[in-house]
Amino acid sequence: MPESLPFFLFAVALGAYIQTVTGFAFGIFLLASVTLFHLASIPLTATALNIMNLALASVVVLPGLRKVDYRILWQFLLGMMPAMAVGVVALSYLNANAQQVLKILLGFVILSGGLVLAWRPDPLKSRSGATGFVVAGAIGGFFGGLFSVGGPPVVYQLYRQPLMLSTIRITLLTLFSISSVGRLGMVAVDGGLTMEVIKVGVISVPVVMVAAWIGRRFPPPVSERTLRRFAFLLLMFSGALVIFTAL
Repeated sequence: MPESLPFFLFAVALGAYIQTVTGFAFGIFLLASVTLFHLASIPLTATALNIMNLALASVVVLPGLRKVDYRILWQFLLGMMPAMAVGVVALSYLNANAQQVLKILLGFVILSGGLVLAWRPDPLKSRSGATGFVVAGAIGGFFGGLFSVGGPPVVYQLYRQPLMLSTIRITLLTLFSISSVGRLGMVAVDGGLTMEVIKVGVISVPVVMVAAWIGRRFPPPVSERTLRRFAFLLLMFSGALVIFTAL
């Protein structure tokens, strides 16, 4: 179990709330919190996140499967799943031999998440080719294997497409749900799906659900632009601090 379970669950609740009101950054915020305040290890948190993400996404994904763009989904997965396996192996190695490098990589992922949150690109006039989705999926898959947060390159690539916002969101949620299942399987094969990880994930699920409900029912009384700016500043500060403490 995390050394300080109440503080860990508080970080889970705050991250789930931020995700609900901004649409992004749950995993990134949680990993930043546990790293900066030494609440739990990166491997434990990353795998427990997969369990939390599945519980959170199941409420939205199953009713919305008809809106998924399956062509884009499979193109992302083609690059994502092999790269994710590499990321899972890299996590085991870096956690055992180069934790400073692991934290620096996490800091850069947090910074990139803040940039994606702040800057949504203008949609293209026509869809990108398959190569762009495969490459974005591979980059996201590698960092998804490392930290369970491979979202930034995938989010950026998908928001560039001339698609309805509802299609983009449900396709992303479906992609992250499938990748969470895939990563759990890979971690299990690698020996990282321990009873401790499962307990932390299961204990966190009700906290995630309640925080998400509060976020939907009682969003902050500010504009979406202000919310995104606050989350951007929070992630940029957290990412820079993670890198600074690792150096």
